[in-house]
Amino acid sequence: MDLKKFGLLILITGGILFGICTGLAFAGALYIYETGNPTDTGYAGAGLAGRANDAATVFTNPAGMTRFQESTYLAGVTPLYLYAPFNPDQDTTASGSDGDTNEFFGSGSFAYIRPVTDRLRLGISAQNYFGLALNWGSNWVGRYEATEVALIAPQLQPTVAYKVNNWLSIGAGAGLTLGYLKDEARVDNPDPNLGDGKLKYDDTDFAVQGNFGIMIEPSDRTRIGLRYLTETELDFKSDIYFSGVGPGIADLTKSVNGLDLSMKMPQSLMAGIFHQVNDAWALLGSVGWEDWSRFARIHVRVDGSEINRVVDAGFDDTWHFGVGTQYQYTPELMLTAGFSYDSSMSTGSTRPIMLPLGAMYRYGLGFKYRKNEDLLLGGGLSFFWEGDLKVKKSGGGAGGQVSGQYDNVYITFLSFYVQWK
Repeated sequence: MDLKKFGLLILITGGILFGICTGLAFAGALYIYETGNPTDTGYAGAGLAGRANDAATVFTNPAGMTRFQESTYLAGVTPLYLYAPFNPDQDTTASGSDGDTNEFFGSGSFAYIRPVTDRLRLGISAQNYFGLALNWGSNWVGRYEATEVALIAPQLQPTVAYKVNNWLSIGAGAGLTLGYLKDEARVDNPDPNLGDGKLKYDDTDFAVQGNFGIMIEPSDRTRIGLRYLTETELDFKSDIYFSGVGPGIADLTKSVNGLDLSMKMPQSLMAGIFHQVNDAWALLGSVGWEDWSRFARIHVRVDGSEINRVVDAGFDDTWHFGVGTQYQYTPELMLTAGFSYDSSMSTGSTRPIMLPLGAMYRYGLGFKYRKNEDLLLGGGLSFFWEGDLKVKKSGGGAGGQVSGQYDNVYITFLSFYVQWK
């Protein structure tokens, strides 16, 4: 490939590929506790690995399954609303609309625990806790990097737990993961009379993620849990589909046979504690770490070109801290509350325009109503606040430069679930 063609290929694909990669970063973002487990909404994720007071422990800490003496089921739904309007500043020269990403989503989950012996438990869960979908519109100022990005990774997870002795349990699960990626962007045609072209890319991949847990119960009132998720690689490979591009670009895209993106679901370590203060009150706490600095290094290869490199978005590892409580208001009704903080993986000087993500402050309220001995109804509301998020400048080619910030970014979660024996 001659230098002129290679330079043009970089202009067409380079920015778009980085848009895909950084869009993926938001789709992955932090692991979203609320979409993986509807009961976490009422605690804002606090004490996640140590609670083990509902069947969702199959996923949040499989070792906690040993606390259940009867076969138990849990099913729930978690609709959510994302508010992330982009506000271009005076340094923006690209044409187009602001590109608000204000959208409704929804997720569901299921968990089942079956006692086999006094010490052995089997379980299975289904959830999608990794991924979102973003849509900025086809005419926003950053359309040459992405107009729509979706990444979902639903899991079916069989688990096993064993009670070693009166105070120690261990558990493990294999998250059978089906990753799906879709990205669309506009292509800046050299001839303005043609308008924008279009690029599309989508693929699926299968992977297995390990989920390992330990539960320590020094007394009847206190338990300490530790949950570790392994690093898992998703490798997306697909043709790149172009449409509406001018003759010069159309000739060049004939040599672009496909795109290979290798990304990692990062490893994660979460510790939680639960302490029953008295018959009415319980306190919870949690601390966690997630390896997003490694996730930032995404391998990109374009078949039929000389593009074969690692895109490093320069993200930082993130830390989680959470506190919560539950109160037995009546024999049938329990109230829950929690607050948690997750540090930011990027700053204003490193945050790409496709990444409306900063430090996260979660506030949660919930309830659990025991209708009878075998049936529990529950729900929760969680508010996930990020505030104003400055992004670094992007573009600068013929399509113009984009600069600005996302204003008052937040996500609201609402969950409903039922547990029965």
